[in-house]
Amino acid sequence: MDEAYENIIKSIQHLKTLDKIYQTKSYRNKHNKNEFEIYNNSLKELNNSFNELGLYEELYSKNNKQMVLADIIEYIILGRGFYSIGTRKKDTKKNKKLFIKGVLSLVNILMVFETITVDTDLRKKFLTTVSKKVKEIKEEELFDELKEFNGEIGIPNSNASKELSKYFDKFLPKTAGGLWHELLVYIFMLRNNLGYIIPLLLHQRFYSLDAHIVPPDFLIISHDKRIFGVEVGIKKEIQSGSFSLKTAIPTATIDTINSRNSDRCPICKKWIEFCPYVIEKYSDTDRIIKKIEIKCIDECDKYTKEDIVKGECKYSKYSRNKTNSEHTKHEYSDGKHYHYYCVLNNVDIKIKNKIIKAKDKVAIKTHFPYYSGLEELNKNKG
Repeated sequence: MDEAYENIIKSIQHLKTLDKIYQTKSYRNKHNKNEFEIYNNSLKELNNSFNELGLYEELYSKNNKQMVLADIIEYIILGRGFYSIGTRKKDTKKNKKLFIKGVLSLVNILMVFETITVDTDLRKKFLTTVSKKVKEIKEEELFDELKEFNGEIGIPNSNASKELSKYFDKFLPKTAGGLWHELLVYIFMLRNNLGYIIPLLLHQRFYSLDAHIVPPDFLIISHDKRIFGVEVGIKKEIQSGSFSLKTAIPTATIDTINSRNSDRCPICKKWIEFCPYVIEKYSDTDRIIKKIEIKCIDECDKYTKEDIVKGECKYSKYSRNKTNSEHTKHEYSDGKHYHYYCVLNNVDIKIKNKIIKAKDKVAIKTHFPYYSGLEELNKNKG
C-alpha cells in the first residue's frame, strides 16, 4: 500500500502547488493582478464558508479520524482502484482475479493493524510515532492516558474505560471489521456475479434541496433489471427501512457477525487472517466454491499435512466440541474458533501430543469469505 499512499500524497502536493502559485505576490506582479485578486478573494470566501460549515473538520479531526482513515482506503480501492479492472488491460477477467486477491490481502493487513489492541509495546510505539507526524494529536485530551495505558483495549471485556476505548477506536480505520467487511462484501458480490455493483460507501447522504436520505452501502442492478440496496451489518433496520420507504428500493441486510470472515482467537485475542490457499482459490473466479468450510489437512496445497498438524501454519483455525476421544478433552474444545497453533501452545505437552497424533480433520479448518442475506439475488442472477 505504500505506493498507493505515496501517489495520493503526490496528488495532494500537485493540488497544493497549483493553489500556492496563484497566491504568490510574484504572480500578482509579473502576471495578472486582476486574476490574483479574483483568486484570493474567492479563496477567502471559500475558506470562510467551508470553515463555518465545518467541512475541513470532516477531513481529519480528533472526533472522526477512524472514518476518514477508512474513507481514504475505500477511495483507493472502490473510489479509484476498481477502475483498473477495466482500463489497464483488455483481460478484465484476469484483472478481477488480481483485484479480489489484492482486497483479501488488504483485509489481512487491516486485521494485523489491530494487533495494537493487545500488544501494549507496539501500541505505544505507534502512538509515539504518529504524534510526531500529526503533532496536534499530542494535545488531545486522552492522548497521554492512552499512551500510558497498559493492557488490552478496544476488545470485549478489556479493563480499559469505555471513554478510553472509544478514544482508541479513532486511531484505526473502522475497527473490529467495520472496514474489511465492507470491502469483502464488495468482492463477494462481484465474485458471485450478483449484478452491477454501485458502491456508496463514500456517499453516506443523498441530498435534495429540502431533505436527505441515508443510502445503504451498495446498490445492485441485478441481471433481471431490478435494483436492490445492500447494507453491511445488522442493527440498521430502521435506516434501511426508511430508505426503502422513500425510494421503493428493497434493501438486504448482510450478517457480518456470523460470517466466519472475522474470527478473533480467544487465546491471543488477535484476528485469524485469510490463508494463501483461500486467497488463491477465492480469487480464481473460474473456481466453483460449493462449501465455505475448508478441511485444511485434506485440502491445503500450501503446507504438508505433517506441518499442518504440528501447527506450522499460522492461519489454521481450531474448532472442536468435547467428545469421548482423549485429544478433545481440554478447555479449548468448546466450539469456539482459535488459532490452531495457539491451542497447541497452551495445552500441556501430553494433550498437545495427543492432538497432533489425532490429525483431527474435523477441528483443523479455515473458511472462504461468505455472507448471508443475498440468497434471493443469488437465486435470480443471470
